[in-house]
Amino acid sequence: MMDGIADMALRHGDRRARAYERNEPVIRCIQDAITAYRRDGGDRDGRPTIGALIAACSASGLTAARGGPVTRYTICQALKLTGLS
Repeated sequence: MMDGIADMALRHGDRRARAYERNEPVIRCIQDAITAYRRDGGDRDGRPTIGALIAACSASGLTAARGGPVTRYTICQALKLTGLS
C-alpha cells in the first residue's frame, strides 16, 4: 500500500506519518473495499460511496483512530491521507 511509516515521515513529516499510522486499519479497509468495487463492477476508476465505505469499515468491526465509530469524517480524513480525496 504505502511505504513504511519511517519513509513517510521523511517525505511528509512526523505529524502526517503519525496520522497515517493511527488511521491505517481504516485505510486498509477502504483500499479493500475500493478493490472489490472495481473488481466486481468492472469500473477501473470508480469507487464506492462514502456510505458504502462506512458500512464496510463497520462490518469489519473497525473503530476510528481515537476510539469512536467510523463516520463520514473518518472516511474523508483517511481518503485525504492517501491522496484519494
